[in-house]
Amino acid sequence: MAAARPLTTEEKRQLMLLKFRPVCICNTIRGPRVTEAIARGARTVEDVAKATGCTTGECQGERCRPVIEAMLAEAQRMS
Repeated sequence: MAAARPLTTEEKRQLMLLKFRPVCICNTIRGPRVTEAIARGARTVEDVAKATGCTTGECQGERCRPVIEAMLAEAQRMS
């Protein structure tokens, strides 16, 4: 297994901004909350919804579902 390369300044900036960007605009749920749900075992959008409340707002997941799916895919790639 190869060692992970250090993050660039731009990658660090993007990661920092994710902390403040809402994943679910309707319920004001931010990235770290979704990341924590994934770290605790959420493997599907429905799992994340149960753990965080995402997809239960006015849009019923129309806006946050693609973001959650991307976060789940990234977590899967990292494991």
